[in-house]
Amino acid sequence: MLFFSRSKIFMIFGAVFLGLLLAIPNVLSEEQRENMPGAFSRSINLGLDLQGGAHMLLEVDLSSILSQALVNERTGINDAFRRADDRPRTEFVRVDGNSILARMRSKEDADKALPLLQGLSQPIDPSQFGSSNTTKVSRESDRNLRVMITDENIEFIRKQTIEKSIGVLRRRIDPNGNLELTLAPEGDKRILLQVPGAQNIDDIKDRINKSANLSFHLVNEKDSTNEQAMSVAYETGRVAAGDTYFPFAEASGRRGGLIVTERTRITGDCLKNSSAGPHPESSGAIVNFSFNVACATEFGRMTARNINKRFAVVLDKEIVTAPNIRSAITGGSGYIEGGFTMESARDLSLLLNAGALPAKLTIVEERTVDPSLGADSIRAGKVASGIGLLGVAIFMWLSYGLRFGTIANLALSTNIILIAAALSLFGSTLTLPGIAGIILTIGMAVDANVLIFERIREETYNGKTPINAIETGYKLSMAPILDANITTMIAAITLYFVGSGPVRGFAVTLAIGIVMSVFTAVIFARLLTATWLRGKRPKTLPI
Repeated sequence: MLFFSRSKIFMIFGAVFLGLLLAIPNVLSEEQRENMPGAFSRSINLGLDLQGGAHMLLEVDLSSILSQALVNERTGINDAFRRADDRPRTEFVRVDGNSILARMRSKEDADKALPLLQGLSQPIDPSQFGSSNTTKVSRESDRNLRVMITDENIEFIRKQTIEKSIGVLRRRIDPNGNLELTLAPEGDKRILLQVPGAQNIDDIKDRINKSANLSFHLVNEKDSTNEQAMSVAYETGRVAAGDTYFPFAEASGRRGGLIVTERTRITGDCLKNSSAGPHPESSGAIVNFSFNVACATEFGRMTARNINKRFAVVLDKEIVTAPNIRSAITGGSGYIEGGFTMESARDLSLLLNAGALPAKLTIVEERTVDPSLGADSIRAGKVASGIGLLGVAIFMWLSYGLRFGTIANLALSTNIILIAAALSLFGSTLTLPGIAGIILTIGMAVDANVLIFERIREETYNGKTPINAIETGYKLSMAPILDANITTMIAAITLYFVGSGPVRGFAVTLAIGIVMSVFTAVIFARLLTATWLRGKRPKTLPI
């Protein structure tokens, strides 16, 4: 137990030295950190309660999602009627309140349509046995059929919308994943957002408010060149069934708009990647994009069938460009031009990579946390940590003498340095509960040394030589030390996966502290003890 080969000694002191290098940036200024290489320039991120930042409560507009779901159902119904061998004749199929009303021309047509509508209703979750269906069909009269979205489907849509919104917000606001955002559902239709250290609140708002809905539509050339149809579309928005009207974006430099086909399979969900770049033919910038395999095939098929026609690139219900299709575009990539600067193209590519928000988000509560409050918390944490360290150090000296007390205190100091190094390396965020976790670790870290030293003292009282007493003390203390720390680690892991926000911060610091305390007490302190024992070779132990 007390023999250390040169390679082990080198590895132990190397780990401590590496930890010291990783912890040093936390006491340096930002300018000094920038001059340090790679991982050695990282420091601990401070949470919202320590460095200030933005706190927002966002409300999800679920009504727009349900409206879109009804529109999608209506499109599916029309498609089913068109594809039917014995096609039922309709007077209209329209959204009527929170349902879809299909009025057929005759009772016979309604009889044909009813099984088609019932066949469109699918299980919400096909993998789940006994899952409810997406829609419910009822017959109100001989000719009227009504399709309603079931309550279970509405609840499923609500949960999916909240989850997707959280994912999109995380990718938009923290694309590199190092800000340690707090993003969590709050009630049935709200999302809690906390951004530690946020400097530009308006930039966060802009990223939230932009929906970044991208789609590619074929232009209805006939109606788009018809002055009367365009005038009606511009003034009232009314177009022929299956078409829709979008205006040109202001940045495109064009007035008016175009009538395009409403239905499209090429949307922002098809994007595999997008990036900003210089325009290949003029000044300005473009947004390069590439599709996934399925959409690349579909896009190639669409362009091959519509050569010498135009397709409109629509972003947030505005046309940014409408190029002419000169040949089939089969590579699954291209670029979007629309009067972008490099900065605006970069922002757009970031939003497109993050994905479109499934619903509009409204900021219902907003506040900023003053960094001075966090400074007070840091100051209080430093004072508490200092008092804790000093108290533990004095206790160890008084209880186990100068030599063994110093060994325990060196192990404890090394433990704190290694905790800071691990938090810096992983880019973890330290919150006020995290500081509490570190202070708790200070008390727990010395617990292993107490167990070891008490066992050594007991073996000394039993008449064993110093070498045998220390050897036996470390050997017999290993099992209770591991038992105690493993059970605490289980609690920390549970807190991490069950909790969120500051609770996770506490769990992270506690878990890291447990690992480091075992290393410093069982390995590092043992090396220091063995080194002292070989050098002094005492006949009695001063413990």
